[in-house]
Amino acid sequence: MENKIEIIKNSYKAVLGYLEILSDENFELIFPKAKIGMEYVSKLKRELKDQFGQEEFNKFEERLLAPAKLIKIKFDDIVTLKEIKLAAVAAEISYLQNQKKIANYYR
Repeated sequence: MENKIEIIKNSYKAVLGYLEILSDENFELIFPKAKIGMEYVSKLKRELKDQFGQEEFNKFEERLLAPAKLIKIKFDDIVTLKEIKLAAVAAEISYLQNQKKIANYYR
C-alpha cells in the first residue's frame, strides 16, 4: 500500500506541475496529460480501496488530501481566470456591436 500511496503522491505532483505551466498556447498539449494523470490516480485509489477496504484506505487517504486540495485550487484558479477573460471578450463584443448600431443609425 505504501508504494501505491507514493505513486499517487508523485502523480499528484506531476498533475500540479502540468497545471502550473498550462496556458492558452499549450492547452491542447498539457491539459490531456493532466487529465490522464488524474485518471491514473483515480484508478490507483480504486485499486487500493478494493484491495484493502474502505476503512484501511481512509487511514492513508489523509496524507493525500493536501496535494488533492492544491490541484482543486489550481483548477478553480484556471476556471476563474478563463471566466474573467470570457467576460472581458463578451464586453468588448457588446461594445463593438453597439458602436456598429450607432454608426448605422447615423447613416
